[in-house]
Amino acid sequence: MKHSLTALLLTLALFCCLLTGCGPTPDVPGGSEGGNGSSSGSTNSGTEPDDANGTNSARLQPSVSMTSVVQPGAQESTYTANYRFTITNPNTAYSVKVRLGLTLTSAAGEKRTDFTFSPVIAPGDTVCFMYTKSYTGFHPTGYSLTSSTDYLTPEQVVRTSDLLILKPTETKNSKVDYNTFSGAVNNTSRYATKVKVSLFLKKNGHLVSVDAPTLLLSIPAGGTATYSILHYKDAAYDDYEVTATPWN
Repeated sequence: MKHSLTALLLTLALFCCLLTGCGPTPDVPGGSEGGNGSSSGSTNSGTEPDDANGTNSARLQPSVSMTSVVQPGAQESTYTANYRFTITNPNTAYSVKVRLGLTLTSAAGEKRTDFTFSPVIAPGDTVCFMYTKSYTGFHPTGYSLTSSTDYLTPEQVVRTSDLLILKPTETKNSKVDYNTFSGAVNNTSRYATKVKVSLFLKKNGHLVSVDAPTLLLSIPAGGTATYSILHYKDAAYDDYEVTATPWN
């Protein structure tokens, strides 16, 4: 009798354990308790959805290329570093803004550090723009470039392809120390935007100088604005290029 009672109690205990195991599983963020389990889909807690290629957008880094040239400045012992930046945003879910760090070195080993920023770059877009900086008593001969990226939402971001450069014209002035480059930019997008117009002068296909209007153009949606660049005759050139970059 004692053995039968013991067997009955063990059976009841096993039955209760089975009932407990069939109960509902708690809803744990991340897919499992303690954060050690795996979860399907994005691993970014819903703040950065995967892009159209199925790759986490925060891991898609922009590609940055730079061409530079140094020219003597207008005053003795001054030099001007001219840059052409081309940046591609491969991210199809987020726009990006890139912080560019430039470390310049002289022939004597002296170093200077400079920083600038790209505009907001739309998903999948490529921008091209000039940057220039003058130095007194310092002649840059070497460069290194670093970059860091901020990810933004793509709302109301104008793309480079939305900007059309109309009738770029060069006027060579024999009586003054500058030539004039002028034209217009048409904003075909649905959004108003500021635009940076960049001028690149080339000799035998190589960059020799850069320039831009003093102020950014403000162009309404569907509107057009004109630009004029008075470029000092600081370098011989045989070709030029004008680009228009959304700058918000």
